[in-house]
Amino acid sequence: MRASPRSRPVPSGFDALYAETVLYMESRVAQVATTAGVIATALVLAAIASGSAIPRIILAATLAFLAWYSCVVLLMRTGRFRPWMRYASSLLDVSMGSVVALLDLHVNGPAFAVSAGGPALYAVGVAMTTPRLQPRLCLFAGLTAAAQLVAIIHFVLRPAATPELLATGAYDFYLTLAKAIFLVITGALGMVASRSMRKLLLRLTESAVERERVRGLLGMHVSEQVMEHLLSGRMPEGGERRAVTICFTDVRDFTRLSESQPPEETLRLLNLYFGRMCEIVAAHGGLVNKFLGDGMLIVFGAPTHQPDDARRALAAAREMLVEAARMRERGEFPDLRIGVGLHRGEAVVGNVGGAQRQEYTVIGDTVNTASRVQDLTKVLGRELLLTRECREALGEEASLEPLGAHAVKGRQRQLELFSVPESDSLQAA
Repeated sequence: MRASPRSRPVPSGFDALYAETVLYMESRVAQVATTAGVIATALVLAAIASGSAIPRIILAATLAFLAWYSCVVLLMRTGRFRPWMRYASSLLDVSMGSVVALLDLHVNGPAFAVSAGGPALYAVGVAMTTPRLQPRLCLFAGLTAAAQLVAIIHFVLRPAATPELLATGAYDFYLTLAKAIFLVITGALGMVASRSMRKLLLRLTESAVERERVRGLLGMHVSEQVMEHLLSGRMPEGGERRAVTICFTDVRDFTRLSESQPPEETLRLLNLYFGRMCEIVAAHGGLVNKFLGDGMLIVFGAPTHQPDDARRALAAAREMLVEAARMRERGEFPDLRIGVGLHRGEAVVGNVGGAQRQEYTVIGDTVNTASRVQDLTKVLGRELLLTRECREALGEEASLEPLGAHAVKGRQRQLELFSVPESDSLQAA
């Protein structure tokens, strides 16, 4: 049964993320309000300078609005902003409608006051709470604006109106009440919008947490390359054919080594060995596709294309041989010797398996041939062997020793093999 939004656990850290988002939105509102305060103050000063009969109290009101939001911006930058200040800001936003209405009454009379910008500013003050993502604040602004509108019109403007103005119905109580209800509804809509934004942010956070959880689980079983390829959704359903370089490795005499010591020690040595080899492969951009007992199937050129896959494979193979020698000499893995076989050709890469479980792998004769080449390292007494196909992809500057053509199990055609001179292998970094 699917859990309801209320019963679902809130992801760890969501409250802190939401608080940070709310603070950011508050800062944006404060910056917009500060800009509006600057513009309004500049207009009032310009009007006064031109000789307009604007009461100085209007200048005081705009300066107070500008000063408050300038302080809010400063407090947010210094980390001293407090939640109650949101309500003070909202009260100031809404009250600007009352201030303008009173000023219009003083300057132009009740008829102008009831129809000019004062009542409209109430709605603007209410709307300014929605981006703050505080549902209760939205409702507070709507109720406060409605109360101030009723008080201003019914108790201030109506008594100052002439009988002719009263006859127009502009000061009718029920009309004023309808306007007040509109402001409350605006606040309620802001409350719904704020809650919806919070739920949306919660879903986005849950999605991000789930994605990271999946990445963590995948990262334990597949490489970073495969994980990114799987999560990107670009994996063709039937796999894709591409040229790759396959590298097979094998620990020599591992069966004898396993028989001579406890399985726990064998596992420890394998984990140590695989850990070092995987680091080398990753450093050269390869993909450790499978652990085959004490061996590894390594792919270069998949899942992402690498134009120099053969060079990467050879460099990684040489470095693995050097590291194996170091581990042997330091006593970390006594008697460790490995064989490495390289072959290049076309193969199909993609997911294999059923609906319950799939595995990213590489399939084709290229893989089988690389495995046979690795087997020949024991027969020929070489640590590293590679085929002509791999040799040709390396270019003429590669220093390799030709070993002639050799029969390979399961293939009618012999393979021309090459090796790295032992001195070069030992000197490789």
